[in-house]
Amino acid sequence: MKTDISRLDPKICSYCDLVSPVPLSDMAHPGESKAIVEGEVVDEEVAMHKVAEKVLRAKKPVIFSPARTIMWAFEEGAVDKARVIRKLAQAIDTEILPVFDIRPEFPTVKSAVEINPYHADLVIEHNRYDVAIFTGIDCLYADVALKIIRAGSTCYTIALCGHSGHVDAEITMRDMGPSKLNRLIEIISEMKRPHTPPS
Repeated sequence: MKTDISRLDPKICSYCDLVSPVPLSDMAHPGESKAIVEGEVVDEEVAMHKVAEKVLRAKKPVIFSPARTIMWAFEEGAVDKARVIRKLAQAIDTEILPVFDIRPEFPTVKSAVEINPYHADLVIEHNRYDVAIFTGIDCLYADVALKIIRAGSTCYTIALCGHSGHVDAEITMRDMGPSKLNRLIEIISEMKRPHTPPS
């Protein structure tokens, strides 16, 4: 079942809609072992292949992840999470931008290096990212940032959520802990390998 994503059009959305964590999409969150790809519910393995395809075709992808996980290890299991996120970045050959839990002062936000949910579109546009992966971001922050990116840029959004997913991302996957992220990395690595035709 496809969803109408026209409600993400900035001409239709109000600023209050965008900065609220309430989703604009009318899709339900995906069930266990399921994902949403461009408005359709699919098996998570299908979604992983679509994620791999998108990131490998991207001109300039980026991964957004919490600073408290990848920089400071402020939470339980942060070191293991940071390692797998770094492996994902290496597989894609991209950078990781930390999402801080504080709001930089607008308009002095340094859009080359600071990302915050309320300024996500500035960072995307400044750096000309075309695919953005969110992983490990607090759900309320991710819900806001994904809507702002969709409404304020042409960047393709992918949410690899540890909980129930984010229906306003173009691809959303749920329960994405280290084991599932490692499976995604395997798929990306397989798709990167040159295939030799059978003799």
